[in-house]
Amino acid sequence: MSSDTILLSHGSGGKKSQELLKFIYEILGDVVINHGEDSGVISIDMSCYAMTTDSYTIDPIFFPGGNIGKLAVCGTLNDLAMVGAVPEFITLSLMIEEGFSFADLESIVRSISSELKKTSVKIIAGDTKIISRGKIDKIFINTAGFGKVIATNAISSINAQPGDSVIVTGSVGDHGSSIMAYRNGFSEGLRSDCANVAPLIQVLIEAGIDVHTLRDPTRGGLASIMNEIAESSGVSIELYEEKIPIRDSVNGVCDALGIDPLYMACEGRAAIFVPEDQAKKVIEILSDNELAKDVAIVGFVKEKSEKPKVYLRTYIGARRILPLLSREQTPRIC
Repeated sequence: MSSDTILLSHGSGGKKSQELLKFIYEILGDVVINHGEDSGVISIDMSCYAMTTDSYTIDPIFFPGGNIGKLAVCGTLNDLAMVGAVPEFITLSLMIEEGFSFADLESIVRSISSELKKTSVKIIAGDTKIISRGKIDKIFINTAGFGKVIATNAISSINAQPGDSVIVTGSVGDHGSSIMAYRNGFSEGLRSDCANVAPLIQVLIEAGIDVHTLRDPTRGGLASIMNEIAESSGVSIELYEEKIPIRDSVNGVCDALGIDPLYMACEGRAAIFVPEDQAKKVIEILSDNELAKDVAIVGFVKEKSEKPKVYLRTYIGARRILPLLSREQTPRIC
């Protein structure tokens, strides 16, 4: 480890995060069977199932477009969808600071209920802990998720293939930009994209699309997950700046804060890798859905490589590397 203590950057989704995970994996050894996927996949009685877990510590807990409760549900369901699973159950654990408002708790729990009622997902177990005042910041949520994998092929970060098209289901950077703008007092009408994308993925799989890789670009944004996929699959990836949907308001906030929007978190988007000859069909299937109205082909997988890189072809035709960042730009974004 390059540091003797845990830093905020260890939770950034960048180089420090990989360093921390490597440290943990090396200690745990072969008791860990899932490295780097949003969910783990297990086989039971000839069927495959997915499990995931996550914790939510976002600040502020209420933000334009959602709150920590909605985020916890959508984030959990999205993680299951990223391995081709249909969510069925979640667990819900609440860690609440002494003195927290009952009115705020009610709003958060109602959001959880509202999101789940849009689906067939049920809460199968839960826990509540009250922590002394000042020992936790308002409220944290932990979840686990379980679902049945309906994809017939393995959807994994190791399966991106040369020639694959890279598709994003909508504009990128909305969540991270809205949170940072809200914190800095210039919201600009921005709203988080926080949403459940599992129905979009289910439609693609049921339509017979040969999905190779799926990721939701949360911490570290689109650029970071592209680097993770490139490294896991041993391929280089090229993105086209002019094709990546980014709202003008997101660009404005990022310019003001000095942050590249490609590293801003999304909470209601998916990056999809499919064979080039199926990319247009994906666009046709998804574009009628309001959640994916800005779906776009944004790049492609290049050659296999022992030194994988992610490249951005800029508006002026130049080509630059999109690296993994080593510092935390947007702490407690989810």
